[in-house]
Amino acid sequence: MAQPRRNTIDLRVSSTAALNQPRSELTVTICPGHDPSLKPIPLLVRDTHHLRSVLAECKRLKQLSAANYDPGATPIYSWLFPYATIPVPSVLSVFPPDLRHSHRSSNSILSPASAGQPGDDVLDISVIREDWIKNRVHQEIFVPASQATLKVRLGTFNVNGKLPSQDLSPWVQGISDKYPYIPPLNEISPFSIEKDANDYVSSAKDQESVPQDDSVDDVDDDVDNEEKVATSTSSVRPPGPQGSSYLPPLETDDPDLLVLGFQELDLSTGALLYSSETVREDAWCTAALAGLGEKAEKYQKLASKQLVGMLILVIAKKDVVHLFSDIKTASVGVGIMGVMVRSLQALNRSLILREHQGNKGATALRLTYTPSPTPNLPYPRPTVITFVNSHLAAFDEMYDRRNSDFQELSKRLLFDSGIPQDSEMQEDGYAPPTIPLTVFQSDLLFWMGPDGSIYLSYCSLISGEAFVNFQEHRISGLPSGALSDGLGYDVKRKPAWTDRILHMPSQAAVVESLRYSSHPEITMSDHRPVSADCRVHIPLVDLDQLESFVGTLWREVADIEQSEDAPRIHVKPSTVDFGNVFYKRRVSKDLELKNIGKVASAFRFVPITAEAPTHSEWLQFNPMSGLVLPGESLSVTLSILVDNAVATRLNAGSGRMEDTLILHTSLGKDYFISVSGQYQRTCFATPLERLVRHREHVRSPASLELLSEEQALSAPQEVMRVVNWLMTNAAEIDSLFMEPGQESMIGIIRECLDTGTDFPPRPQGDVDTALSFASCLLELLDALPEPVVPRVLHSRCAQVTTRDEAFEVLDNFSSASVNVWISVTAFLHYICHRGTPNPGPQRAERIAEVLTPVLMRDDPRTAATPTSPIGKRRFLMLFIA
Repeated sequence: MAQPRRNTIDLRVSSTAALNQPRSELTVTICPGHDPSLKPIPLLVRDTHHLRSVLAECKRLKQLSAANYDPGATPIYSWLFPYATIPVPSVLSVFPPDLRHSHRSSNSILSPASAGQPGDDVLDISVIREDWIKNRVHQEIFVPASQATLKVRLGTFNVNGKLPSQDLSPWVQGISDKYPYIPPLNEISPFSIEKDANDYVSSAKDQESVPQDDSVDDVDDDVDNEEKVATSTSSVRPPGPQGSSYLPPLETDDPDLLVLGFQELDLSTGALLYSSETVREDAWCTAALAGLGEKAEKYQKLASKQLVGMLILVIAKKDVVHLFSDIKTASVGVGIMGVMVRSLQALNRSLILREHQGNKGATALRLTYTPSPTPNLPYPRPTVITFVNSHLAAFDEMYDRRNSDFQELSKRLLFDSGIPQDSEMQEDGYAPPTIPLTVFQSDLLFWMGPDGSIYLSYCSLISGEAFVNFQEHRISGLPSGALSDGLGYDVKRKPAWTDRILHMPSQAAVVESLRYSSHPEITMSDHRPVSADCRVHIPLVDLDQLESFVGTLWREVADIEQSEDAPRIHVKPSTVDFGNVFYKRRVSKDLELKNIGKVASAFRFVPITAEAPTHSEWLQFNPMSGLVLPGESLSVTLSILVDNAVATRLNAGSGRMEDTLILHTSLGKDYFISVSGQYQRTCFATPLERLVRHREHVRSPASLELLSEEQALSAPQEVMRVVNWLMTNAAEIDSLFMEPGQESMIGIIRECLDTGTDFPPRPQGDVDTALSFASCLLELLDALPEPVVPRVLHSRCAQVTTRDEAFEVLDNFSSASVNVWISVTAFLHYICHRGTPNPGPQRAERIAEVLTPVLMRDDPRTAATPTSPIGKRRFLMLFIA
């Protein structure tokens, strides 16, 4: 209850609003769950007359409850039943848990807490318990189980309103026709026409027998940051068998599922307003089946969903169709198409407006895959796989709109579960609404067609603002968007990696990516189709066995909150000393937590204050939270790994590493663990301006007292030592900087630089030692907090075209930077022209490709548009070529 603030803004006679305000009000604030990201809901009541009646009734009921209080009785209130039901672990839920929650660390969900301020222990227990059960199920049920494997081929294609006019077999089968075009003819001399003709035919056969594949065998979740730049010409020859589009068959078996996503299927105005025809869908389905060739008889259409220009199509092998059930579809538009209201003026606008504003959204399909039962697996656990095909806002300037569209689709793209929210019929006689299912309530989610960025490393798909926790096979092909109909790139548009295929797996469905490629031989649209091949590994788990196992676990930990016994654990040791800690050398120690109480104990690490971090930046531990059963023990691994960012800060200090960890047991007490170590300073990750002011080597105590700027060295002695060694001992090695050195030898060289000791002698004819020195130089330069070429000068360096202009730019370098640049480039110039057995421009180009990202490193923490790598490389070539 509170007295509201009087309104003093409008006190005119004509205004009676301020005078008639109630003198009392009641405010009730409801916090939805324990998620701090959700805004509380305030409810305000100013009806004084009825408010008195409510308060009087509350007082009467409170007095009646106190008079009839029985400490031995358990009150039963029917309205509490929906809230007091026994919780069921999410692993046994009717619907799969939200994949976004599964990929979130349990520590990010725990309540805010610190030393002396435990937070919401009951909530923390439920979160830790859920995570503990999930991990036990994964380790003891999913991992040992045999697996079923589904081979899936996915494809995305922005068809730009076109109907199929080319063979789609390279896309749907993953292979290219041997010669889908007339090969270019070489000029043939009339004096040797027979010989040249025979040579041409034989060379074509040789090309056919040696196809090249640009696919990537290893799986890498990080998107390749190297930019692929292509120039547009007036006449572009179609790619031949040796081009990047040639894709030999992966293996003899065919995919079980073929999932195709189309965008801009229909750009007509009528389709944007209303359309019940399936002409275009039927045409592309027929073309896809035709692309399968003779194998088409093995497949049949399983499901499809179209929304204006977006179509998702699933084609399955006939012998696995019976394994898929409970097929659900969904679609939703975003932006103007989200409300489907178009003014008459909008009908007369250009197709560009309809493309960018009225043809965005997504279609989705949800399949339930259930393996065939066997005597050993009578009730196999079903797996839910969801496929989404989206079309989002394009272009770099639509970055924010694209992220907003994704967030909107995540909320509004819902499936109908068919299960009513309430069993009772509504008052108006209609059936109650059903429980909606998001696309993330799946065991595996594939998302096709999210429009990426022109620059891979600055794409919204990996910026953390959209598609968080999605994974993608490493991109190795050329951009698939912003092309012209036919061959080549559109000179008026910047090429971009707009067509993508992402996935979000779970413990119940693991994805093994096989290949990820575009198909430039299909040129009917201004986009090129993209395909991805993968295997989905699904553990074969019996439902009865799973329910029995989870039930056993649940009975052991279900009543932690209601137990009268306080949790008790013994922590050993209470003091951890890591001794000497070196740069990039991981060192680990174990803490033993033993439950000596009678109830399961949930624990977590908390900071000393609410604003402080849980631990120092140089320390990691795993797990950060967990649960220990009575009589059992758990090991917590503490690790120290000093990377470049941490080393930069530690190198400027005394090197003493100290921290105090606070281990909190839910509904119990706190335990304190002291952690210490002695950091051994290194020249790596130290600014050049500091290195030139060291009196001696970096480990020397005298180096803590820096020289004055007037006494500073012209260049760091560590860089000069490595360059001089390479000039004297390794100038003749052709593979210098081209092949990596040995990690053990690089560590020895680093230690010699840090301590000032002599380098180990190089055995006669030993190449590995020389390669290790070259790798050590690269690591030393790459670890600098600020690259040799200051970042503020990168754009200017990329615009330089002559050697004189390049030397003018050096006037803006610091003294240490310019001396390092001259020393390194002079050595590179020497080995490119005289030092190696194969000098020349080609060697200079190869070295520039390796050294440019090191000497002119971009800042990965900024989202600014990167400087052209070609311009940077050209700047370096002016010094070494």
